Amino acid sequence: MDDSLIPGTQRLELGNRGAVLLCPTPSNDPNDPLNWSTTRKSIHVALLSLYTILVFGTLCVGTPVWNDLNVELGISFDNLNYGYAACQGAMALGCVVCVPLAQRYGRRPVYIVTSLVMIASAVWLARMKTSGDYFGASVLYGLAGCVNEALFQITIADLFFVHQRGTLTGIYVANLIIGNYLSPVAGGYIGQNQGWRWTYWWCTILLSVMTVLLILFLEESKVNISRVHGRSLDDVSDVQHSKEEKATPVNTKSALEPTPEALVHSTVTYTRDSRREDRFDPSIPTHSYRKRYAMITRAEGREPLGMFLTRRITRPLMLVMQLPAVLFTSVQYGWTMTLLVVCATTQATILPYPPYSFSSIGVGNMSLPPAIGAILGSVFGGPVVDFMIVQVSRRRNGIYEPETRLWLYLVPGFTGAAGMWMYGLTIAKGMPWIINAVGAGLMGFAIGGCSDMAVTYMQDSYQGVLGDALVASVFIRNSLATGLIFAVPAWQATDGTYNMFVILGVLTLVIFSACLPMIIWGRSFRGRTAAKYTMYAAEHI
Repeated sequence: MDDSLIPGTQRLELGNRGAVLLCPTPSNDPNDPLNWSTTRKSIHVALLSLYTILVFGTLCVGTPVWNDLNVELGISFDNLNYGYAACQGAMALGCVVCVPLAQRYGRRPVYIVTSLVMIASAVWLARMKTSGDYFGASVLYGLAGCVNEALFQITIADLFFVHQRGTLTGIYVANLIIGNYLSPVAGGYIGQNQGWRWTYWWCTILLSVMTVLLILFLEESKVNISRVHGRSLDDVSDVQHSKEEKATPVNTKSALEPTPEALVHSTVTYTRDSRREDRFDPSIPTHSYRKRYAMITRAEGREPLGMFLTRRITRPLMLVMQLPAVLFTSVQYGWTMTLLVVCATTQATILPYPPYSFSSIGVGNMSLPPAIGAILGSVFGGPVVDFMIVQVSRRRNGIYEPETRLWLYLVPGFTGAAGMWMYGLTIAKGMPWIINAVGAGLMGFAIGGCSDMAVTYMQDSYQGVLGDALVASVFIRNSLATGLIFAVPAWQATDGTYNMFVILGVLTLVIFSACLPMIIWGRSFRGRTAAKYTMYAAEHI
């Protein structure tokens, strides 16, 4: 590996106010997803946006009718909480297996098969009669829905360049928020007018329509072109797999001071203003319709499936322990999930009772403030930060460092802590609902902004191992959410709602402040772990 480069450090512009470079560099193959037309990419993102909305929508649509489930089926609120937690836990476990399968056999078959499983789960939920049905359907749904949490980000890396990823991750977060927070609004109205079972029957119908659209129009975005530091692995000729090479550290001093000349020669200088067709090799034929929509697209190599899964299941843990940016993103992404589930579950269990006495519609409508806040947060963490990194790169002679994305991280971070206290302390005291709503909106802003910036930071730092890194992040995220959901009822009973939210607010402030050491030392961490990262990236399928 050229020791003048470290993972994530890239030339984003040609000099001061020059043209924005395409990083990673697209190949000359017209079938490379980076070379797809805007229309093809837009269709792909639209389909996956629908997938994301329905995954999280089906998960959360039932929270406004929990009181109806309690009355009609006798399922306690504790068990409803535990079923929600079981779904989150299944998402954590399922991701460990499903995402490697998508890396080996293609994104398209995994999206389609999991959609079919989610349809079966939604039917089960619509017909449930006991707590056992609720737990079983929730676990099955979590095992299928897990794929979306990591695979959407992998697809963003398949199709888009560094200067676009924050915006695309913002779109993903906005879809997540629409599913999480707007589906309860619909669920409240459906539950009151058609009965609680129809909240799940409508999910079944929409999931079925979505599955048909995926089968007909979702192309395979997997491509057997792996990139390290913005270059294809074919160009990284010095990556060796001997034990000596694995143990040899990068010259950190030189790695931390990349020269502009070295960076500009590390990629072919295609810019965002260059014609897409100019990059193509005319001797390479475009894929046929059958290949573009193939049900299986195998990765190169013939490693046995058992060995492949063993390696890919253990690899995320190794990345968390050895690559600081992966650990940082995993914890940050995990904590944003705790904000989301705390808001959702406490609204469902507190608002139906005095002094609020909300109907199912009222409980559902209380999801609007965090939804609005989260969408604004995703705009802040996406397009706004994307614009900022281009401006900062101009001041650095065109050089981009991923830590630049974290400069504004504390804006949503501090907002999240303030929102946690405003929401939790006022709902504990039975204060007017409008104050709870403002606090929930501030929490939503943190969920949208921090999720976007943290995930995109990891994308930019370690694209070569993104699949395994996202598995680690999603596993930790859903494990934290699962643990907290199980803990909340007992915690509330022991310390009271007020004291619980005091502690949660302090933890929110401390965890989001972890961006400061990453801003200061993140570049150094990437330099010291460059050799290890390049070794893993060369083995990544």
